[in-house]
Amino acid sequence: MVAADDGARQGSAGADFWTDSTSVLFTSFWGWRPHEWATVGWSNDGGRSYRDNRISRLTDPFVTVIYVTRDPDGFDRDMVGKVAGFYLMSHEKGDRDEFTHPIHHSRHPNKWRHSLRALRAFSYISDPLLDAREVEPDIRTKGQAIASWGKVLRDPAQIARLRATPWREVALYQAGNPIDAHDDIVPPPGFVRAGPNAAEPYMVSPSAAAMPRRLYVLRLSGDIDAYLGEAAAGRQIIKIGLSISPESRRRDLQKGMPRGVYRWEIVRPAKGGGDSAGYTFGAAVAGEDAMKRYLAATGSHLGGEFYLATPRQVEEAWSRGNEAAQSLG
Repeated sequence: MVAADDGARQGSAGADFWTDSTSVLFTSFWGWRPHEWATVGWSNDGGRSYRDNRISRLTDPFVTVIYVTRDPDGFDRDMVGKVAGFYLMSHEKGDRDEFTHPIHHSRHPNKWRHSLRALRAFSYISDPLLDAREVEPDIRTKGQAIASWGKVLRDPAQIARLRATPWREVALYQAGNPIDAHDDIVPPPGFVRAGPNAAEPYMVSPSAAAMPRRLYVLRLSGDIDAYLGEAAAGRQIIKIGLSISPESRRRDLQKGMPRGVYRWEIVRPAKGGGDSAGYTFGAAVAGEDAMKRYLAATGSHLGGEFYLATPRQVEEAWSRGNEAAQSLG
């Protein structure tokens, strides 16, 4: 189905929760997983007083922009050094475990205990993502302090750039409220219909809403015979779809897998190639549907938007998809 960035709505006032007067804090996380982690916290004995003193000088709510640093668990390795997203933060105080998924409660038990509750979460979807050095040129020498305490951003041009970089709202962890999405309409075999162009309550930034949709093909790398439990005979496991940002979609898909040797890679649009044209939502849906019809008839459907296909079938599907999309403009 269509990715969350393509099923989102643009607020009538755009980012009306992030105004010129909103305070902005910059810090780092070990990975970017707001669906499991809905807080910003401080550690050690001085963390509580620092938190209390800090929020007394921040607006309520305030924005916290996150960049990713290397973590001991190895998550989000491809995002290290990148500005991943931001939270809209409240002044509601609590213990870290009140605002995080139980899988984190026994890990690093002494860290980030003095926490604040996040209200909403947003992922940046630019390709490529902003580098943390574009926000803080001295990140190598100041990174530890920024990670421990955070840095209040005050440069209007710097803040304006962060606000203008395309973003989409993403799911935020809520205790006892798991995210459950399902489709009540059963599509034809081998064919999953594209998602809607609007879905409450998630928002995208005005810059993201104006961006064209792009068709994409992802390929799973690794021992495909072992993954399937049978010989793939030269065929590939692929995922097709449409997105404002194919790279953002790839990252989301990778996060849904256990950490290991299997990796999702972008096959199309080819990096640096001429096949990365964007389309209107309706045209992109027509292109996605054309790819699905072809692969459902010639490849092996693996469920959802996943197929087992030869490289030649992948290229033919890609050609048919773009031809269908281009016919609608």
